[in-house]
Amino acid sequence: MYKKILIALLALLLVFSASAYVWQTFNNTFEPQNTTQAEHGTDNLSVSKVDLSWQQDSKAVDLDQYIASNQVSQNIIDKKQRVMLEPELINFYGVLQAPIANSNASLVTDALAVWGVSPLPEVAFSTYIRSPEGKVIAVYVENTIADHITKYYQPEAVLAFQAYRLYNYANGPRLLLVGIKPSNDVITATLTNNKKQ
Repeated sequence: MYKKILIALLALLLVFSASAYVWQTFNNTFEPQNTTQAEHGTDNLSVSKVDLSWQQDSKAVDLDQYIASNQVSQNIIDKKQRVMLEPELINFYGVLQAPIANSNASLVTDALAVWGVSPLPEVAFSTYIRSPEGKVIAVYVENTIADHITKYYQPEAVLAFQAYRLYNYANGPRLLLVGIKPSNDVITATLTNNKKQ
């Protein structure tokens, strides 16, 4: 009888140990550590709860070409209107132009809800991103991503972004950032050199 109890307790201990190991591994994989940007490496990323893996079903775009192809007519500009579009998930390289700032972003969740995006992101921030050719666009930032940017990045950081295109307006596409990670060294050097020219 004691032997059966002892075997059951050992099995239970083994299950708890394995669970603790798996949980710790999961946390180390998905939660950013308290490190500097230089220690991040290219594999560190932060993705909001909208998309559970980096670039899942997203389209790689050149930001300058994307801005050019998402312009609106002069008539829409004159009327200060927006062209609401089905959200398109894209990824691209750019430069963080400004610090994260508070923003009224109720239009974001309204636009996403119309198209059935679920779960809806929490959005209360915005910032600006500079394209490789120097065009600057305003973007909304999902709260988790805003927190990550504030902790780990300063303006002029070259980053890989994942975003939803929400609508087009006078300044081109309006995006919602839902993912971010450091860019590779070649892209960083290219964008840094473009700024100096």
